[in-house]
Amino acid sequence: MQLYVHLNGATRGPLSEERVQALLAEGLLLGSDLAAENPDGEWRSLETFRRFSTAPQAVPLSMPTVPAVLPETQPAAPAAVPAPDTATKGGSLVPLNLSELGPYARSTIAPDEKAYFRTSLHWVIFVRFAILALLVFLFIGMPFAIGVQALTGSQLGWFALPLPAFIMLPPTLAFASSELVITDKRLLIKTGIVSRQSLELFISRIESVGVDQGVVGRMFDYGTVKIRGMGGSEQAFEAIADPLQFRSAVQRLQSGTAHPGR
Repeated sequence: MQLYVHLNGATRGPLSEERVQALLAEGLLLGSDLAAENPDGEWRSLETFRRFSTAPQAVPLSMPTVPAVLPETQPAAPAAVPAPDTATKGGSLVPLNLSELGPYARSTIAPDEKAYFRTSLHWVIFVRFAILALLVFLFIGMPFAIGVQALTGSQLGWFALPLPAFIMLPPTLAFASSELVITDKRLLIKTGIVSRQSLELFISRIESVGVDQGVVGRMFDYGTVKIRGMGGSEQAFEAIADPLQFRSAVQRLQSGTAHPGR
């Protein structure tokens, strides 16, 4: 069996079963990633294919008793099928409470809309600012305080030592105000305050979600998320925490809302 897979925002294939198994073993593919037997066919998560399923199929054992019950339970079956697709598309996505969301998402989300995933900027954004603050403290703050005391005998120069801490203010505000939320209908993103990026895009209009991670990014689980809408340009959001889970959540929700009006 040859498969086409959705990997890093692009369609790859056809791939043999052995090649897909190798990519799964290497962690380059996830069980929740989308796949299809042909590029124009139905796309569904890899774990729904029998050869790549992680759970054995035990349904045939109960088959002899099903026909007797089927006529009575069949009218109730349609009520169970429309249950949230995200809970059955190979994942543990469950709706989030509004209290778990930030002010931007809470004010934007519609009454009939449910949030299923959220993340934020990664703490790595503090690192370069912390290094800069330390250098300013050591090579400017300390010499300035010592020089003022030596020349004037005053200790007022020492009050300048806490000033490098204000260098940490921009990343702190950016971290606190950034929100990345995936609902069953839309993707809501807002990062930064001074240099602000925002994006609101319907899940069904997302063409691809790419993730760029270096070695350090894979170690600390952060990366650049690149989102392309249908007929639109690509937007990149840097230093996003849990980027692979972010992409996986989009793909699961997208596969469950592929038909407009669903």
